[in-house]
Amino acid sequence: MLASVIGTCYLAALAMMDALRREVAVWILWVGSAAALISATILLAGGKASWPELIFGAVPGLLMLAVAGFTKEAGPGDGIVLLQMNFFLLLNRVIFAFGMSLVIMGAFSAVLLLLRKGKKDTRLPYLPFLWLGSLGAICLCG
Repeated sequence: MLASVIGTCYLAALAMMDALRREVAVWILWVGSAAALISATILLAGGKASWPELIFGAVPGLLMLAVAGFTKEAGPGDGIVLLQMNFFLLLNRVIFAFGMSLVIMGAFSAVLLLLRKGKKDTRLPYLPFLWLGSLGAICLCG
């Protein structure tokens, strides 16, 4: 649980940075990657996570990195952060957070379109929605 709280606080800082500047500093991603590896080591050593769980939990982050690489519609930082969150939230929560973030972002986009505040090509920062999804995952996934 402590890893989830630390990861969510880290993600909150990144979400604010992404919302305000539409980018995330590379040095913060390095710090987050180191923290994620430490978290994974502790979880593995304590028997709270398994290698398959960590490997399969990386799939959403890898998908986001692939989208960033092929379409240039998402930033690679989004995929890196989603990969990091796997080591804080673990498999069930990271998949739930990823799905929930996409649903919340889609609903927000629909509201913007209905209110005529956005267009079909309006770009939104992803990390604030991932943060909301991770909060939902912590609250709803035990």
